[in-house]
Amino acid sequence: MFHLSRGVFHSRLIACGIWLMMGHATPAMAEGMANLASDHEDTVAANPRLSLHEVLQQVVAIHPQQSLLAAHQQMVQARRTMANSWLPQAPSVGFSHQNDALMSNRDEREWQAQMQIPIWLPGQRQARSQVASLADDSLSQDRAGLQQLAADLLRNAVWDIAMRRNDVGLADARRNTMRSLSEDVQKRFKAGEVAKLEVMQVDQETLQAERLRVTAHAELMHAQFRYQQLTGLNEMPAKLEEPLSTREDYADSPYWQAAQAKVKLAEGQRDLTMIEQRQNPQLTLSTRTIQGGFDYAYNSSMGVAINIPLQSEVQRAPLLANAEQNIGDARTQLETLRRQLENNLHEAEHNLHVSRQELTLIQQQQAIASENASLARKAYRLGELDLNQLLRLQLLAFEAERSLSSQQLQVQWNIAKYNQAVGVLP
Repeated sequence: MFHLSRGVFHSRLIACGIWLMMGHATPAMAEGMANLASDHEDTVAANPRLSLHEVLQQVVAIHPQQSLLAAHQQMVQARRTMANSWLPQAPSVGFSHQNDALMSNRDEREWQAQMQIPIWLPGQRQARSQVASLADDSLSQDRAGLQQLAADLLRNAVWDIAMRRNDVGLADARRNTMRSLSEDVQKRFKAGEVAKLEVMQVDQETLQAERLRVTAHAELMHAQFRYQQLTGLNEMPAKLEEPLSTREDYADSPYWQAAQAKVKLAEGQRDLTMIEQRQNPQLTLSTRTIQGGFDYAYNSSMGVAINIPLQSEVQRAPLLANAEQNIGDARTQLETLRRQLENNLHEAEHNLHVSRQELTLIQQQQAIASENASLARKAYRLGELDLNQLLRLQLLAFEAERSLSSQQLQVQWNIAKYNQAVGVLP
């Protein structure tokens, strides 16, 4: 067993494909081409004990957005610290000393120490607590939104693999059928019942089936590689089908709830800004010790002062403007999301309804095409049908079988898409 780099593999695959299209390949060469494709495998095994929900948790755990959520968690903790603090800001202390050594030099000395303590503005502490609570809720909704995003990625990945595996199975069946037909034509040619032209014609169809099989395998490997990149796993659930949710709207969708939480957080921050548009008052406690120039006794005193900053439009206007802009951005994102979710839900409902109707019609078409192909095969063996008619009916049977199996999977995929649209996790 040897392994090729992805570039070398595709180069050889293209070269062999050119030979196939030019008609210079043989079934043996096509078999070698299939073996070449099998040497480059991104294998994802089906595990019946693995559930979609378990894989979803793995996708969430390794998603790059976890770093952003961790940063948001630190911000939430910082808001809680601010809300639970005894003081709105850190206090400050100051020391000073003054003497007349360089001036009158009468040994006058003065020492002063003070502490400035900020005072809560009316409603400030409650507003900060409210913002911390809203930020925590927004973070929780963001985590749920990440799960919903991961569910969308996972559903698309697993159903893409299911569709590709179905294509591979159909390609294998078509290849095997064409090989069997080729053997029949070879026997009839050796018996002198058909011309060499028919042998070449059926060989061309066999090679075409081989080429489609190689392409199907390549697409499956790409789909499996994308799944591995998304989940970090080499296994996937054997059961992919989901029950159809009974929800009829997106009101409980984590996307919608996360966007609403961001609007509430922006409004809470605006309310806090209305309070903190001016600086906190400062309570100053001070002590002073003086030694007089003619009296060497120390005279100590204590003082209290309060500093109340005045409100200024220079400070107030930009703070409020920024808060209102944040609200506007959050509401715009909410409205944009509402339209997107409505479109997604409408398309999911419509696609599921149409795909079920199409499945009923395709089942009827497949039954007719399969019976026609079976009768045509018998008629060809009896010499009642020429090869062109047989190949045409056989091709119709292949397409009908492909449409049926693909549509059956598409119905299940559309159920998953509907669940995604209404915010249901697998």
